Amino acid sequence: MKRHLTKVKSAKQLTVTYFSVIAFAIITLHFSLLDATLEDFEYINATNRLLHAKAVAEEVLQDQSDIDHFAIPPFTHAYLDTQLLPSQITITDSSPREKTFELKATDSDETEYFALVTTLSIGGQNKELYLLFYDDIYEVSEEQIFLNQLKQLGISILLLVISFAVVFKASDRLTNPLTQLANDIDSRNANDLSPITPPAGITSREVLQLVDSFNLYVTQIQALLDRERSFNRYASHELRTPLMVMKGAISLLGHSNDPMFIAKQQLRLQQASTEMNDFVTTLLSLTQEEDLDKVSTRQVTPKDIQDIAEAHSSLLSGKSVRWHVESSGPIDIKMPENAFKILMGNLIKNAFAYTEQGHVIIRMTPTSLSVEDTGMGLENSANTKQGYGLGLLIAADICRKYQWQLSHQTNQHQGCTATISL
Repeated sequence: MKRHLTKVKSAKQLTVTYFSVIAFAIITLHFSLLDATLEDFEYINATNRLLHAKAVAEEVLQDQSDIDHFAIPPFTHAYLDTQLLPSQITITDSSPREKTFELKATDSDETEYFALVTTLSIGGQNKELYLLFYDDIYEVSEEQIFLNQLKQLGISILLLVISFAVVFKASDRLTNPLTQLANDIDSRNANDLSPITPPAGITSREVLQLVDSFNLYVTQIQALLDRERSFNRYASHELRTPLMVMKGAISLLGHSNDPMFIAKQQLRLQQASTEMNDFVTTLLSLTQEEDLDKVSTRQVTPKDIQDIAEAHSSLLSGKSVRWHVESSGPIDIKMPENAFKILMGNLIKNAFAYTEQGHVIIRMTPTSLSVEDTGMGLENSANTKQGYGLGLLIAADICRKYQWQLSHQTNQHQGCTATISL
């Protein structure tokens, strides 16, 4: 992973790269616009000069038709024949007509001229008029403007260098906390789940948000590890009980041929295997995603609750504890049968296990299910988070998955009440 990271630029490098590209683009665009503006202005100036010279030449030639070339101050010359053009100037038949165009002199003379080829009616005859425009003052001015722009460029580059230094420093101070945070996380031991402290220096809101998110993620991992430890601690007990029942029943089956005895042991085996199957199926379902909209609604009757309680009544053996179910009638729920049996079974089993005397009341209403006991209560129990076996831990997971709420409260006199809000 680290080998791949060496090929990726840091935030500081990316900032410097982007800034350099933008600065170079700005300078290039500035000079391109300046050069295009100067050329456009020169062309517009030459066109207007030549059009003015055309009008002057037409007036002059109407009065003096015998001349074949003359100057039109301050920068234009008129010719009526290409043979009269300066030797360094060449205008051919393919040159544009009635349109200003730029041409260069011969190699020995690099002067740039603007020309206009037009037709005038002189003395009733059409004649070609060649106008040449050259403004040496403008050329000098153009060079001066360019030199002045070079000075401004120098100032701009200096400002860009200063800005670059500021951006580099700011980028360093802004990315340094991220670097510290990355180094801190990278240097941590895999078992170190302590909270990350915000890095030193200027810390932005995004960095603090990243630290908080990471700490929240670590907290969730810690909770998952705690649940895994709890599962490992108590799952063996939950599975051991039905396994012992099955082992004992199988052993007894080998010592008797009585049909009634065999049927009794077979019933014990069936009940133990069903309990194990429900337990494992529920645990597996908690690790899988399930579309709750596709879970069908089923009816739960007081008899169903009594059957679940009866299955765990052995926990009350030798205790002066009475239990009963209070209900106004059946209720409708959206939960698989085995998950509901595990859920209620754990709450009832938890109440039976921690109640030495008194009563356990299981109440059913259209909006809730509750188990009230007169046991030791939440404060005195050393196992209040897990309950009996996986107990409340599994119950809480089941309720969370099917969007129910499980809460516990201490009773006014003795014991506690576990309530499921449907």
